[in-house]
Amino acid sequence: MAVIYEIHKYQNEDFQYVVASTNRHAESKVKNDVERMNSMLNEFLRTSGIRYVFVISDTADSSYKERKKKNSY
Repeated sequence: MAVIYEIHKYQNEDFQYVVASTNRHAESKVKNDVERMNSMLNEFLRTSGIRYVFVISDTADSSYKERKKKNSY
């Protein structure tokens, strides 16, 4: 069972999309990337509710596997 670290983009409480997904980098590196991305947001984006969130996924769901398979061709 693989652990996958993801960065999700939210606007207020609404999930927008997965910005990045990896199992090759350490958890601390991905968390630092999320903090850096949030610190780089300008005031307009912050007031409109944009933020990035660190997420841990215990398994690779079928959509991730399909995307990975499609990108490997």
